[in-house]
Amino acid sequence: MDVNVLTSKLENQPDKIIQILEALGFENIKFNPLKNNLRFAREEQRNPTSCMLDCGTLRFFVFSTNQKGNLFSLIMDIKRCSFPDSLKFAAQKAGISEEEVNIKTHWPFGGFFLKLMPDYEEEMEDLKTYPEETLEPYANKYNLRFIKDGISLDTQQKFGVGYDVESNRITIPERATDGSLVGIMGRANYECEHDKRWYPLIACPRSKTLFGYAENYHRIQETGNIVLFESEKAVQQCDSFGCNIALATCGCHVSDTQTKYIKRMLPKKIILAYDEGLEEEHLVNECKKLIVNNPILKTKVGYIWPDGLIQEGSKMNIADLGKDVYKEGVTKYVKWVEE
Repeated sequence: MDVNVLTSKLENQPDKIIQILEALGFENIKFNPLKNNLRFAREEQRNPTSCMLDCGTLRFFVFSTNQKGNLFSLIMDIKRCSFPDSLKFAAQKAGISEEEVNIKTHWPFGGFFLKLMPDYEEEMEDLKTYPEETLEPYANKYNLRFIKDGISLDTQQKFGVGYDVESNRITIPERATDGSLVGIMGRANYECEHDKRWYPLIACPRSKTLFGYAENYHRIQETGNIVLFESEKAVQQCDSFGCNIALATCGCHVSDTQTKYIKRMLPKKIILAYDEGLEEEHLVNECKKLIVNNPILKTKVGYIWPDGLIQEGSKMNIADLGKDVYKEGVTKYVKWVEE
């Protein structure tokens, strides 16, 4: 199910949004056509204006608790469900068929946002998907190598880490932004040359995916922040010490498709935390791809320049060195980039 298509079918559709909010148990839902927003309450007796949802962007805010996010993260929070399941719930309650949201159509914001971003294409790339049963031979086989690298058992379970006995490789599912399985990456569970450690069991065009997108969507929407790494391992290390806003490009470049995915989340702040050793000019150029600067949204983009924080020549990143170094990196070692 394509989140982009579903979003475009819900934006500026208060009647459909109201159906979803009612299914979530909200009360006293009122639409303000002048402000294009909905005000509502968690319970019938509560303040009927305590919650607000913008129909144009699907962003919501709860004034009493300062909770914020978008419609899908709200569903995930209340229903305690995954990101893909939140999409299915929203479509079902709004009366939108699965066939409608599996067809690539226009980008969000009714085309208005696109006019401010003329470099965007209207359609996303198709990816071949595989049934979840494909993972069964590797499931529930966690490993000590990842634990030694700072990836907990809970995180391994969250990201579906497994093990392939035949090739002696740790398996990591690769997923599209809607959570669909599109590939399986294998990491050698033995010592070997660095460039031979990673090999796909089922290959996918990784420049068209963002590792961690489906798993961390909820928290990114809540905070408006993204920390962008090269590797899947870094995303899982961050998850293990409680940072759920990390994504990975699976390489040292942000592709055009990945840029679209990231900008579509409307982040307020993006920090590039690539591995040590890259030229500073390269980091600046990658950051510039992610800058959004228009009357609606301005995104602050910067990169970690680990002068003295990470050992020179180590090829490590701030997640490799643990929670304390990660926190220090994102607070004290960021250089912000201007367009």
